[in-house]
Amino acid sequence: MRKISAKRIFPASRILSISLFSLLLYTSCEDKVIAKFEIRNNTPYYIDSLLIEPNVDLTAKYISLDPDKSITYRADMTGTAKTDGSYRLSYKLSDSTFRRNFGYFTNGYPLGTTAKIDIQADSALISYKDH
Repeated sequence: MRKISAKRIFPASRILSISLFSLLLYTSCEDKVIAKFEIRNNTPYYIDSLLIEPNVDLTAKYISLDPDKSITYRADMTGTAKTDGSYRLSYKLSDSTFRRNFGYFTNGYPLGTTAKIDIQADSALISYKDH
């Protein structure tokens, strides 16, 4: 009886190809596209319904922020269309609603910087730092 070697059934190049495909499939399913923001409430007022778009996470979209407090906000952009655009900040402060477009993303991905948002009583100051 003739023996068939494992090399003949599964050549090394085929095993390598299957392994690489499996790794690619696994990592592509696990990657999330996250834009990071550091937000500081520099007002004596409570901020409500703060939102930064685009954000596809429907479960934790809006946040609130007490006076003189800071938070790190992560916007999930995983399902965002692969286009260029800007972010939109909106929030309620002392019975007024504020909206401002800022920043930039390209092909649905953030640029690798963290936006620092300093909310004042009448404006929002925005600066950037590298991750």
